[in-house]
Amino acid sequence: MTATAEAPVLLDPRAVLRVAGVGGLEEAVLHDVSRSHSVTLAELPDGRAFVVKQVSPTARAAGRSLAAELYAYRLASWRPALAAALPTPVHLDERRQVLALVAAAPWQLYEAQAGDDAFPSTSLATALGRALAAVHTSTSGQPLLADVACGVLHLPDTDEQGWRLGDESAGAWEVAREAAGDAVLAPVLREAAASLRPSCLVHGDVKWDNTVLDPGRVLLFDWELSGSGDPAWDLGCALAETSTLPVRLGGADPAEAAGWLRPSAVALLAGYIEWRSVEADLARRAVLCWVGRTVHLALECAGAMGSGAMGAGSEVVVDLLASARRLAAVRDDVVGRVERVLRP
Repeated sequence: MTATAEAPVLLDPRAVLRVAGVGGLEEAVLHDVSRSHSVTLAELPDGRAFVVKQVSPTARAAGRSLAAELYAYRLASWRPALAAALPTPVHLDERRQVLALVAAAPWQLYEAQAGDDAFPSTSLATALGRALAAVHTSTSGQPLLADVACGVLHLPDTDEQGWRLGDESAGAWEVAREAAGDAVLAPVLREAAASLRPSCLVHGDVKWDNTVLDPGRVLLFDWELSGSGDPAWDLGCALAETSTLPVRLGGADPAEAAGWLRPSAVALLAGYIEWRSVEADLARRAVLCWVGRTVHLALECAGAMGSGAMGAGSEVVVDLLASARRLAAVRDDVVGRVERVLRP
């Protein structure tokens, strides 16, 4: 199987779905929902909906591809447990870099549920834990196309010219320099990088807006950054994503040490061990990755803000870095709490 990016132009989404055997496309309504890649939502009069994802010209020029994402879906075609954690594909084209999926209903997406003060519920958190465990267990030892990127962990020991922030804004660089030279964060990032133990397929970018949310079931999409990695990275991402929601949505103060393992975090970890036996040091690796991912979220927010990410009006970025520092300072205590959930 080749995974080259050969298509110089975008394909007609209707043509892609027609090749996939989807009928009734004449009256389909197409919506451009692109972000970094070209993504088209096709809604059919009979209620069916599909997503067609292709590499945009801008993303292609930046050297990005859908090779890892397409490989994850191809791998799922013979790994039922993995397939159960992914949306249903209807067309995979590695040569042209095209992916078509059955679309989620709007109410199943994060944007429709994030306004709920109780989000994520313990049932959704448990379901996310189970989905991650299914991915990790079903792909243990599987050869993969690439290694998952955990670049934020390597900031302190990588020359700035080698940084790959995914965002060239002045704000992102400002935060990266802040974290790389921070007396509290830099040692933890180094420790996290040194502790990684790649063993399975890792999503690499676990966040609630990369999920389909059903009661008691969570599916993961956007596998572009996936690859061989340490399951602790996915767990750390999920914990960081959940613990920082109050900061990112409402500007709340970072959690105090006693509040790190809120009910949703405990439910996520409990769901994970329902489906996977864990090694003795997973708790420590996951908490170290949790710190790193929180720094990564600060980088993302800073990139969205542009310049002056550490100045006036930048409370979210400042609070995310403060949250990462607080967690780093009490990590031994939090590791013990996580360990008691993962290995009761």
